[in-house]
Amino acid sequence: MYARRIEDREFTFDFAEGLINDNLLIVDRETGSVWSQLDGKAISGPMLGAPLPVIPAMQSTWKFWQTFYPETRVMVVEGEEGSPYLYRNRKPGAPRPAKPATSHDTSFLGLGFATQDQAIFFPFSELDKSPIPMRVTLGEQPIDVHYDKEGLTAWVTGPDRKVLPAVLTYRSGWLDFHPQSIVYVEDPRR
Repeated sequence: MYARRIEDREFTFDFAEGLINDNLLIVDRETGSVWSQLDGKAISGPMLGAPLPVIPAMQSTWKFWQTFYPETRVMVVEGEEGSPYLYRNRKPGAPRPAKPATSHDTSFLGLGFATQDQAIFFPFSELDKSPIPMRVTLGEQPIDVHYDKEGLTAWVTGPDRKVLPAVLTYRSGWLDFHPQSIVYVEDPRR
């Protein structure tokens, strides 16, 4: 998740058409710059190369989230069939794109985490075999990796137990952006 404010400007984002390395693109309304969703940087336009400020966040199933935060309110955009996602190039009155599939292949899903010096990808298939939470040290930084199979989620916390910026993504997409990543494999001798 990224903040909308970059330096002293606030931006509004929509999905852009197309993908880069199998990952979503977004476009800002203010300058028309196109941004990489996974890399968090502008890849074209007046903001080329500018990074989006990362906000630690968590992605999970609704059931998992509601267990911990039962008072959560859900955002619904009137007139958009409950979807807050608008594609910038969709012309008013044009038919909506076909409904996406209600499920997807999660066998290549995992958690990507990067520091300034190192990146690591934790496949869910390996986290299924691991003691959770799991302590890992990247360089000098100890982190705890958390995982919930039913909630289809994983997250990273630091020594202070605060959630750190990480992303649920597919292995191929993560490795396209972080080709030098370590791919975690559970040690069966543990």
